[in-house]
Amino acid sequence: MGWASMAQRMLGVSIRTFSEPSAAIDPDGAVYWLTDGVSPGVALAQAVFDSAHVAVDPETGAPVSSSNPVLGVRLIDLPNKPTSRDRVRARGELYSINDVQPDGVAGVTIILRKA
Repeated sequence: MGWASMAQRMLGVSIRTFSEPSAAIDPDGAVYWLTDGVSPGVALAQAVFDSAHVAVDPETGAPVSSSNPVLGVRLIDLPNKPTSRDRVRARGELYSINDVQPDGVAGVTIILRKA
């Protein structure tokens, strides 16, 4: 078994472990891939979504750090190569793709922003 094959299998185990619920279990909580932004999209069986957070200074109320929401997936689980025209619906919110960061082997981290 080669390196790429082992990486693919290990990434699959990680994503299955931390994945959002499937559309069959929770249609509203599932992650949907909208190719070219077209609804209703394809439910992704395995995708890890991490929502944005903003830390606020308790003294001033000003934001001191933030991060964009991200989606972690295996490339083979996507219906197409990610483009800026695609959209993601996760936990009932619609997101556009801000950046795509391949891991060089089997997966991709997609940086999102609210659409």
